[in-house]
Amino acid sequence: MVSSLLRVCGRFGMACLLFVLIFIGVSTASAQNLAVTLENRDLPRYHQQYERMEQGDVDVLWVGDSIIHGWEGAGKEVWDEFYKDRHAMNFAIGGDRTGHVLWRIANSPMDKISPKLAIVMIGTNNIGHTKPNSQEMHSTPEETVQGIQLIVDQLKSLYPTTKILLLSVFPRGNQPTDRLRLAVNEINQGLDAIYGDNKVENVQLYDIGELFLTPDGVLSPEIMPDYLHPNAKGYKIWAQAVEPMIADALGDSPVDCQPEPVDVDWWKERFEEKNKELQQGNVDLLMIGDSITHFWDVTPYWENNGFDVWQKYFAPYNPVNLGHGGDQTQHVLWRLDNYDFSKINPRAAVLLIGVNNTVNRDREPKDIALGQRRIVQKLCKLFPDMHVIVLKIFPCNSREDQQQVNDSINELTDYYMRDLPNVEVVDLKQVFLNKDGELTQDVMPDLLHPSQFGYELWGAALYLKLSKCFE
Repeated sequence: MVSSLLRVCGRFGMACLLFVLIFIGVSTASAQNLAVTLENRDLPRYHQQYERMEQGDVDVLWVGDSIIHGWEGAGKEVWDEFYKDRHAMNFAIGGDRTGHVLWRIANSPMDKISPKLAIVMIGTNNIGHTKPNSQEMHSTPEETVQGIQLIVDQLKSLYPTTKILLLSVFPRGNQPTDRLRLAVNEINQGLDAIYGDNKVENVQLYDIGELFLTPDGVLSPEIMPDYLHPNAKGYKIWAQAVEPMIADALGDSPVDCQPEPVDVDWWKERFEEKNKELQQGNVDLLMIGDSITHFWDVTPYWENNGFDVWQKYFAPYNPVNLGHGGDQTQHVLWRLDNYDFSKINPRAAVLLIGVNNTVNRDREPKDIALGQRRIVQKLCKLFPDMHVIVLKIFPCNSREDQQQVNDSINELTDYYMRDLPNVEVVDLKQVFLNKDGELTQDVMPDLLHPSQFGYELWGAALYLKLSKCFE
């Protein structure tokens, strides 16, 4: 075994030598731990992977077992939709345990690629398989965590600047009390102790297991027919959940994410006016958005404004209204880059943006949702302890099929915000609809902007959320 590893070191140099030292150290400390023992995986698929890796040009490397391998089966259409043109490689083999992945890493031309992102999920077979001639688990949850940690360490040594998205092991078994479900939970708890809260640089532990479960923890066969492997619906959920991290790692920058000012006099004047308010300090609440937020202020061109409601609900929070009529996500990004925030440390922010990005219908919902994400990421960086409430786009029938477009964006907003700290997504849709589920002109006269009554509905609902931020 040692001679084999040394031969590999001769090919890959110091990075692999580090792996050998790590491997020997773990093996010495836990000689019986099969999870950190290299297991031969010399299969035809391995040779195909070897040849693909030698070609280079890999930006996203998926590492795992049959669940990731299944992107080429039940998940193929979803893979083609999300990853076909993004230089992604599926480095997974059905049935793999951590030891198999370690063997493939040690025996593959890993130096031929330089991925921007590695997505790792492995471990379910360690507890799902048994030891030879035994009914015991191949590895305990604790041992499995050590195997996963060794894989992550090896990837970090090979690719020091690569972001690693480490996925918690997916739930398995129909019921939350299933023996293997409980073992998976133990693995994930062990991973959280090591990687949770970004404890390890360039490693993000991300748990999307709840997205496959009902509220009472049942794993539905409509998502995982065998209670282990996702079907097409499950792979679509998976793809949507990790898309924000992939977009970040690849540096995706659609128009919706490129900061841009508006070259109109009144827009510049309002920007300067609001910048002066910020420079005065004593701000606890930021309200950020487009004309829907703008019209909380007294405005001469809209007779049913929400100023009285604004005073009623938000004045105690020392608010600043950073709404600009006509703004899209890219305009908000520019404003956040250019405001002087040096005198304030707000406790909460409310963001409502995106409907204007849809005006020409040439923007993708995923790009608009990414624009929303980039705004929130910027706010989190500016004020790490601030609570951010992201409002889903309000009901709107001002243009044909507008509500369907809004729904497409709103569906993604949950996915694009769920990994960000101190961020809450709030859907106020029902607040504006009547008992028949309709949007009426007494609430929004132009079916886009609230009337004073509409602002009252919004203010009362938002106040309940904000009051918790200021307790």
